[in-house]
Amino acid sequence: MGKRIGNLIGAGVFLLLTDGLVALAKWLPELWFSFYPRVSRAILRYLGIAFGWCPWAVWEILLALLVIGVVIWLIWAISKKKFLLWLTGVLEFGAVLVFLYVGIWGLNYFDRPLDEKLGMEVRNYTQAELEEAARYYATQAGLWADRVSRDAEGNLIPPDFEQLSTLAVEGCSARPEELFHDPAPRVKRLILPEAFNWLGIAGVFVDLTGEAGVNEDTFAASLPFTMCHELSHSLGIASEDQANFGAFLICVNHENPLFVYSGYYDSFIYLYNTLYDRDPTAAQTLWDSTSESLMRDCGKAREQYAQYDGKLQEAAEQVNDAYLKTFDQEEGVQSYDLVTRDLIAYYFSFVKQ
Repeated sequence: MGKRIGNLIGAGVFLLLTDGLVALAKWLPELWFSFYPRVSRAILRYLGIAFGWCPWAVWEILLALLVIGVVIWLIWAISKKKFLLWLTGVLEFGAVLVFLYVGIWGLNYFDRPLDEKLGMEVRNYTQAELEEAARYYATQAGLWADRVSRDAEGNLIPPDFEQLSTLAVEGCSARPEELFHDPAPRVKRLILPEAFNWLGIAGVFVDLTGEAGVNEDTFAASLPFTMCHELSHSLGIASEDQANFGAFLICVNHENPLFVYSGYYDSFIYLYNTLYDRDPTAAQTLWDSTSESLMRDCGKAREQYAQYDGKLQEAAEQVNDAYLKTFDQEEGVQSYDLVTRDLIAYYFSFVKQ
């Protein structure tokens, strides 16, 4: 009895500490975020170095071992009639993990967005402005689509994952803004790409190991962008739309043509989808004007991902939606698409002057 009560008290203490950290981040943002981002990024960098020896995502291995351990412990607990002890122990351990997760990185959700830190003014844009920006990104994507390596049939040649990982990290370090310095030491392969295909997951960042993991089966045109998205998370950019915008900035300022293309390719996809939701006719007109190479890549991507559509993806999306809303991301999974606001702002602030 005493051990079970101790476990419950421990769980309660860590949950209260977690709530206290969230309250400080929300109520005293200027004070809290005057030091927290630097501390968070330093911890993440050291964790990334500590687990950097393995080319695969260590967190997947640790998760598998944890699940196996919890199941073995459960079997033992049932055989010894100590189920409540097991349950309270799991609750306490879970509360500790939540505290560490939030304390190390999760509080970044409440920091100022990246666009604000960069001095950008994001506002509501008109239909005409959306169409103009979408045409720009379609044009850029089309131009760079013809500058990347392709085979005799015009298909993208699959890039080397490890080489892209190195280039992605170099791209972060090359950015002039202090915000992009000192990313994770590498982008790692996820161990079970096929499983993540069925879940519709292209990348995962786990702050408890400081690892930015990417599914190597991600379509070639999106792979550099996805790597930079996860690296943006490792730099303390928590919200999905801002991580997308961070990925765009890293990619389009990269020296490697595939990264530049990837930045414009994914940006075009986001803007096209937004335009299609507002005006399918205008979206079709935009689509008809895009380059053949860009059309081919979009078609190949749809073919690749369509085979994995199903209930598992829907379930994974619902879990991700609930997770994001827990951190005050009211749009949930729709927050990824909010990057269109930043992309339009970038166009009118830095391209069209």
